[in-house]
Amino acid sequence: MPQHCAAAADRATQSSSVRSDHGRATLLERATGRAAHLIRWALLAGFVGCAAGALSAAFIETLDWATTSREARDWLVWLLPLAGLAVGIAYHHGGKGLERGSNLIIEQIHEHNTGIPLRMSPLIFAGSTVSHLFGASVGREGAALQLAAGVADPVGRRIGLNGPDRSLLLVTAIAGGFGSVFGVPVTGAVFALEVQRVGRIRYEGIIPAFVASIVGDATVRALGVEHTHYPSLPSFEWSFPLAWRMVLLGLAAGLVATGFVALTHRVRDTLNRLVRWYPLRPALGGVAVAALVLVFGWRDHQGLSIHLAQQAFAGSAAGFWPAKPLLTAVSVGSGFVGGEVIPMIVTGALLGASVGSLLGANVALCAMVGSVAVLAGAANTPLACVILGVELFGGSGVVLFGLACAVAYVSSGHRGIYGAQTVSAHKSGDGRG
Repeated sequence: MPQHCAAAADRATQSSSVRSDHGRATLLERATGRAAHLIRWALLAGFVGCAAGALSAAFIETLDWATTSREARDWLVWLLPLAGLAVGIAYHHGGKGLERGSNLIIEQIHEHNTGIPLRMSPLIFAGSTVSHLFGASVGREGAALQLAAGVADPVGRRIGLNGPDRSLLLVTAIAGGFGSVFGVPVTGAVFALEVQRVGRIRYEGIIPAFVASIVGDATVRALGVEHTHYPSLPSFEWSFPLAWRMVLLGLAAGLVATGFVALTHRVRDTLNRLVRWYPLRPALGGVAVAALVLVFGWRDHQGLSIHLAQQAFAGSAAGFWPAKPLLTAVSVGSGFVGGEVIPMIVTGALLGASVGSLLGANVALCAMVGSVAVLAGAANTPLACVILGVELFGGSGVVLFGLACAVAYVSSGHRGIYGAQTVSAHKSGDGRG
């Protein structure tokens, strides 16, 4: 071989070796960077999960006390207007802008500009306790999300997280709050990834969301706080008649969810237009809720009303389902705080029992499916609600949950209980909402 050819071959070999070494170094750097990123977010998510779990445990115990106290003192409902006034004054003077609650969290996930102040946590804790103690029809998931976000975002700003990372930390806080307050760690994570946008899941947050939700749930259990126990799904035989019943139930659930959201916005918009002083709005809402409770005897529909859902899960179709969404729409729309998820679960259980009785289906089965289907339509989170059904009632009904939640989701429109959700994919598939 000529000398110049040999030299060229040597240079080619050396160049190939250098490229190979560089390639290996690049792969190692990427792997190290990814590992560092995952470890960092796992640690942050673990902190958020512990904080969310501790706050949720305290909140669950406090709401249990508030519910027991209210049920033992029927006269407290007469003070509901004053309770609304107190909640309104607290937010008007101590947390102006924070009355947007969970919607503020979702807004900051998208915009990450103003941030979530630490005072959100004590405000929502106290406001929700007062709302439950005196008989407003509200839930507790909104409070749990805000409790977690009120701690997580200030910490994120303090340690210098940039906007996108603070956004991801808020997703993590939603997962920790939801998973811990309900005892559903998988649902909590999927809910957080799904809830901020209609039609899109935020997969880049999958590790921190799952870590926060699992740690949050484990923290609640480690503190000895018990979650609500739900019965197992009754046995059933899959058939086309049953499938059509689930389709009809899902359609009814979607329509009820749409009606609830529309009524809540109508109450809020009307009061915003007619009543300029904010604290007076929940006070007037308290008058309306107290009047409905006392005139129609709807005391069972105050607060969480989980016992009504439990009766439906046991096979009773006696519950009057419109009462719960009506009282909740007035309570939340006027300014009482707490959330809408459990009221939607109760509404869905009562609706499902009624539809099951009407269609000649298993009432308990329809109540369980209805409980997650209404929530799927109201929150625009069908996947999370399917998993919620599995975690609450068992995996044997996953096909039923999936069918009903899918129908409820597509039939409920794009407006949900979280108005700050952005629409990334239209449900119709044609871009026309």
